[in-house]
Amino acid sequence: MTLFKSLLAPLVLASTLAGAQAPMPERRPPPVDVASLLGLDAPSAAQVEAILASAHEKVRAAWREIGRPKDDATRATLHAALHAIHGEADQQLAAILTPDQLQTLHQAMRPARAHPRAPAPAPS
Repeated sequence: MTLFKSLLAPLVLASTLAGAQAPMPERRPPPVDVASLLGLDAPSAAQVEAILASAHEKVRAAWREIGRPKDDATRATLHAALHAIHGEADQQLAAILTPDQLQTLHQAMRPARAHPRAPAPAPS
């Protein structure tokens, strides 16, 4: 029995370490077909998709650089960075899309951007 345990222990340890080193799956928003959603021609759709892809990469870079917020200062820094990225993307999109198209795009992307929050406590 001791031989069995001594052979099994390294296998369990190796499988645990291998599982711990597995990369986290990338969370991506569901794809939006901007051409059909907004009625765009191919060049305009490509521009919109490039702006969205660039903004997505900038958001990922901000998360990597700043990390998961552990205090109010870090949370505020991350929030400001994300707000700036989204603002820049909205300005670029506004140069290509009509206000109605921009609103439609925001509504289509809302489920991907919305994060459920706990309801505010009732005032006592």
